[in-house]
Amino acid sequence: MSHKPRILCLHGGGVSAEIFRLQFRYFLTRLEPHFRLVFVDGPFSSEMHEDLRPFYSEMGPCHRWSRWLPHHPPLDNESAIAEIEDSLTNAMDADQGTGKWVGLIGFSQGAKLAFSVLLENQLRHQENPWAPGFAGVKWEFGVIMAGRAPPYSLSHRTARSKNYVRPGELAQEHEYDYAACEFSDKLRIPTLHVHGMRDPGLKLHQHLLRYFCDPANTRTIEWDGGHRIPFRPADVELVTDGIFKIAKVQRLDAPYNKIPSEHHRGFPASPLALYAD
Repeated sequence: MSHKPRILCLHGGGVSAEIFRLQFRYFLTRLEPHFRLVFVDGPFSSEMHEDLRPFYSEMGPCHRWSRWLPHHPPLDNESAIAEIEDSLTNAMDADQGTGKWVGLIGFSQGAKLAFSVLLENQLRHQENPWAPGFAGVKWEFGVIMAGRAPPYSLSHRTARSKNYVRPGELAQEHEYDYAACEFSDKLRIPTLHVHGMRDPGLKLHQHLLRYFCDPANTRTIEWDGGHRIPFRPADVELVTDGIFKIAKVQRLDAPYNKIPSEHHRGFPASPLALYAD
């Protein structure tokens, strides 16, 4: 029985928990001495993402967290939110670990969801400090890998806001006027944002960070790659160290490689010095 703190891991659209675990394999040996990582399938069936077919064509079925392509059937928002939350709670209930649930790690569509869950929790806490969090957890941090703006609406609190998209509808992310965004409830829960500098969606990842986050509580890592999980040892080490910083956990093992500081771009430390080197 594992008593390590637990992190819920959310895959991208057209993927699965099993495939995401394989994509994330370079991080497992570094994180698993400290955390229990639990990978969960999205609630809606999906064709495999075209980028994965050359490598994982025999693995399936695949899933998604929201309406992703025009032929995906629309859902009313309340039903979509309920199914998303059920997917998370069912995976958490099935896990045999006993440690505290502390964080979320997401890639692409899963990163957008992880960010949205943290934001929903913040809004609930502002209304009532004793209110249960989304999926019953008061999540402490998130790792947002290639997460696009704008966030999902996950309750009635945001359902009518133009600053959110509804998971049951097809998002028109590129048509959103980010420069005119007046988003007052910027996320203050600590997040690590991982951006591939050759990712076609980079601009939307940067918009999520710029317009929807309090910069005092974020850390950003930029790596020379496209729309994928970092895999080179230097990049993996850099992201791993960032995860430990936002989780406020002292790493037990020495880094495999010494990383030059100029590879990192971070925002100023918070007043609580959560991210001091």
